[in-house]
Amino acid sequence: MTDFIDKKNTTFPVYLTIGLTIVFFTILEITLRNIFPLFLGIPLTLMSLVYWNMALPKSVGLFWAIMCGFALDLFQDIILGSNVMIFLISSYLIQRYFHRLRALFRVQQSLIVASMILIYQTIFLVTFSKFSSSNFLELTFFTFISALIWPLIFGVLRFIRIRFTYVN
Repeated sequence: MTDFIDKKNTTFPVYLTIGLTIVFFTILEITLRNIFPLFLGIPLTLMSLVYWNMALPKSVGLFWAIMCGFALDLFQDIILGSNVMIFLISSYLIQRYFHRLRALFRVQQSLIVASMILIYQTIFLVTFSKFSSSNFLELTFFTFISALIWPLIFGVLRFIRIRFTYVN
């Protein structure tokens, strides 16, 4: 009778996989911002949160958005809670519309992620820096680069999710 039940055994718990990847991207983002002393950077943490909220919205709670937001706030020396609020709002919106976002092509998803990153970085430029032409170039460059690397991040995280959370 149990032969008809198709249960998937997990290699790693889903929550551990989600947590490890988000923490990895947070550490990578902090390291890159310390190596390159620019005001803006590629928001890898936000992009990994977007993926996990799209892929497994019921498994990703808002806890990860809060923890990673606080970590980024502490290491960037900005007002505590700035990243947290943006991550929480982004996570809510992605979880709210994840059915529609999953159905889009990667190029369309890249444009949506790029617009989220543009809004995210514009908020930080307006709030914490004087807006100048060099900041505008950074904003344009990092938004464009983020849109280009979204399919790569999506593919890597999807591979990790499929490979390490399910045994065939």
